[in-house]
Amino acid sequence: MKLKKPDDWQEAILDTPAGIIREWGPRAKLSDHATAFMMLHMDVPRGARAVDAGCGTGVLGIYMALAGASRVSGTDIDKESLEAARYNSTINNTGNVEFLEGSLLEPVNGPVDLIAALLPHKPAPHPFDHRYYGGEDGTEHLVPLILSARAKLAPGGTLYLYLNSIANPKKVLTIFREGFETQMISEKKRYFTREEFNSLTEGMFEYIVRLREKGMSEFFEDEKGPYFMARLWKGTLR
Repeated sequence: MKLKKPDDWQEAILDTPAGIIREWGPRAKLSDHATAFMMLHMDVPRGARAVDAGCGTGVLGIYMALAGASRVSGTDIDKESLEAARYNSTINNTGNVEFLEGSLLEPVNGPVDLIAALLPHKPAPHPFDHRYYGGEDGTEHLVPLILSARAKLAPGGTLYLYLNSIANPKKVLTIFREGFETQMISEKKRYFTREEFNSLTEGMFEYIVRLREKGMSEFFEDEKGPYFMARLWKGTLR
């Protein structure tokens, strides 16, 4: 069946280490700097069976296929994102990629060799846009993903996890290290403002300040303003 692109979708042209990727989708759901950061620093073993957990418009999964994965599964709970992901796979000629509706790794039949996850993990005092909200401390999706990855990965398999320091990194890394040998691959400063966070949901900035006071969030400040650390972690299953 030929997929039809809605008229209100927008296009982005992504220059990745594996080649050009054309991305179509609703403007609010197109990939961003975090996706580009992951693609720049991920290693995709040739022939790997791979998963893009929480795939959005499918860019990471398409990238892994272009980079040499033999079979890729992308998962998401958002039907519109999956529609875009399937369209993008078609126009980028990645026939070895499938997109499945479901939460995190639930729809995936293991074992797999590689899992990449860029999940919503902004903490907030109450639920808001599901594209960003990660629970009260930001770990609502991260922790279940790590735990389920242990069961889905083949021995020696790899989990790449994107983690911002505002999302209770001590808790996340404690759980991550219980089943994986972990290594921070790269990090960068992500500047933000009070107005940016509070525009996402009322009181978010003040809430994160309180989490930091409790040791459940980390952000910093320099002459340019407040920033948190955006980090890509690699875990190898023990």
